[in-house]
Amino acid sequence: MKYKVTQKFEVPLDKLLHAREDRYKHLDKFPDLKNVSLIEEKKEGNKIFQTRKIDLGASLPPILATALSEPCLMEDSTFFTDTLIHEFKLFPPDKENVVTIKGVSVYKKIDENNSERVYEVEVKSKLLFIAPAVELAIEGIHKHSLEKDMNSIRKFLNL
Repeated sequence: MKYKVTQKFEVPLDKLLHAREDRYKHLDKFPDLKNVSLIEEKKEGNKIFQTRKIDLGASLPPILATALSEPCLMEDSTFFTDTLIHEFKLFPPDKENVVTIKGVSVYKKIDENNSERVYEVEVKSKLLFIAPAVELAIEGIHKHSLEKDMNSIRKFLNL
């Protein structure tokens, strides 16, 4: 299952990029991000590599509850600072056959005072018989998560 999400921000691109990085340093101000833990981060040249753990808690769909040993997803991501492209993959620990979310988000300047990020995402499940239902459930959760993420950036930017 594939989908695209475009998020617009009424700020210059450099401010959007600053908010993307710095809001995780102020989690006390962003309760919606408290379910995200940064496990590892390293910078190599024009790349920022991150591994995060996302606690799904109550948002875990019942259809997945029995398939996962832990209600969380791991995220491996690479942000290319020269092209402003973020590649990511989310998956349950040791259970990539259950569901995998892969995608790319691109940060773009619209004009001097406006910017956007555009996500192109694919959700795949290999669970026999219920894969379409799993993919649909995860799409809904992921879209909601992207909305919360956008709102945290907007709050950080005082928009």
